Amino acid sequence: MKNRYICILMLNFYKLNSGYLKFKGAERLDLINRLSTNEVKTLTGFETAKTILTSDKGRIIDLIEIYNFGDFVFSSCSFNNSANVIAHLDKYTIMDDFTAVNFSGTYSTLFFTGEKYSEFFSEITGTDCNDLKEGKFRVTKFHNGLITINDDPMGGVKLIFPNDDKVYWESRIFSEEIISKYQLSEIDEKDFEIKRIRLGIPAFGKEMSEKTNPLESGLNKYVSFTKGCYIGQEVIARLDAYDKISKHIVGLNIDGVPDNADEQYKISIDNKECGFTTSIIAEENNKSIGLGFVKTIFLDYNKEYKIKLPKGELNCTINKLPF
Repeated sequence: MKNRYICILMLNFYKLNSGYLKFKGAERLDLINRLSTNEVKTLTGFETAKTILTSDKGRIIDLIEIYNFGDFVFSSCSFNNSANVIAHLDKYTIMDDFTAVNFSGTYSTLFFTGEKYSEFFSEITGTDCNDLKEGKFRVTKFHNGLITINDDPMGGVKLIFPNDDKVYWESRIFSEEIISKYQLSEIDEKDFEIKRIRLGIPAFGKEMSEKTNPLESGLNKYVSFTKGCYIGQEVIARLDAYDKISKHIVGLNIDGVPDNADEQYKISIDNKECGFTTSIIAEENNKSIGLGFVKTIFLDYNKEYKIKLPKGELNCTINKLPF
């Protein structure tokens, strides 16, 4: 019998944790546009974009991805941050025709990366995905799935679907036939985190926080400098115009592994405090890598830095991203 799966396509997947929201009202896009860094009010139906909600001091509230369905906007945000996003939007909603609904816990996201994902998605969703492009999304033919290209350096494609249809999607995606045909395998949490760190992709609560702004966190591509006012715009525009970014996100190569990799540690050079760590993960040979922020005046990619622990210190070097 002829082997129908002789062509191995190889795909990896990861279960992303996200928050979800729905924006309604005639001024939904206009309000998001006035409160965030990117141009979104020009989005037409089935277009998507990422934009950053910032405080009046230019600090990061969250990086959200919005999907314009025409008569409403669906949005994903960081895990466990939906309520905070809604509170921020409500703070600046006065007479606007706008309502935000928290959909967290009602949707799931699977992230896929690998070869020939268009064939895979076309087969499992019944939707032609061969011409799917960045900035667009598709609604699947069956069971209300949403397909979009991931636009950060990790690439790949995301499938978002209602938890009410989870049994359908999991039985379809993880059938023996599909797993065999596409050599489908799961990326474990550690490998995903290593890849995220090496690519310099900021994570909420770590590289994206009330301590950082979008320019410091390397999120410039989601900031428009031509669209006009938004909350925090004056601060961010001034930092850019006068080249006054006080600290920069950097990669860390660390000699050793701290006892608590989730803790934030101070970084120093020549006995002077110059920054802090945000993400650390162990690799092989008692080494670890991470992300952190170093003050601009102390940036030197040829020098050795110290990470200050409660007891002792670790040597490290800093790297431009990705590394």
